[in-house]
Amino acid sequence: MKKFLGKLKWVFIVLLVLVIVMAIAFKSYTGNYYKADSNIINVVKNLFDATVHSYSNENGKVFIPVNQKPKAVIVFYPGGKVEYTAYDSLMYAIAAKGYCCLLPRMPENLAFFKIDAAKKITQGYEKDRELVGDIDWYLAGHSLGGVAAATYLGEQIDNGEYAGIILCASYTTTDFSNSGIRLLSIRGSEDKVLNMDNYENSKELWPKDSEEIVIDGGIHSYFGSYGIQSGDGTPSITNEAQISFTAQAIDNWIK
Repeated sequence: MKKFLGKLKWVFIVLLVLVIVMAIAFKSYTGNYYKADSNIINVVKNLFDATVHSYSNENGKVFIPVNQKPKAVIVFYPGGKVEYTAYDSLMYAIAAKGYCCLLPRMPENLAFFKIDAAKKITQGYEKDRELVGDIDWYLAGHSLGGVAAATYLGEQIDNGEYAGIILCASYTTTDFSNSGIRLLSIRGSEDKVLNMDNYENSKELWPKDSEEIVIDGGIHSYFGSYGIQSGDGTPSITNEAQISFTAQAIDNWIK
């Protein structure tokens, strides 16, 4: 018995060390994330300061167009290992065109740890939701955030809450081919991060009336403002230009 307990003790110690090592490795992985470029964000923010108001709490940020009735609501899931505020610039540009934009904060900057972020960010704001009126709601996301948004939409598809999904340099693993969901895909021509095999294969899961837009000279990273991601292509347009193009494309598609 004493010998058995001795072995059991060592097994416990080994398991404890493995858990600690894995926890350290995980924190090291998630701690190395892309931070928001405040310089570019402030440039875009200043352009739309008079037309968009933003608010934030522990769940994320809300961007509201000023002095115009919202056309739709867009809930945007940030890309993996990217600070969520890096998408402020895109949210300002979209909101300025008449859309309420909700940008959830993700734990460890990974949307898959909070698939239901779209629900969480609106909890407790039922009266505000009623004030928005009877307009369409869309889910959207960049890179892995888009995959997570599509996954969540697949779980909610029967309740008819969302009219469609907008994928920025992303793809779906959820089958929408026979659904009433609308789908818009936007990517850059110089994107070297997006897994193109997964992207092309996912087209079988798209609704028949889906639209694909390729931004000439655009890259993976420029849907947000956080610099250029490791392994990405070389852009021939500016970050601000890709953000502006994306906002206009989304507006055209929804209208």
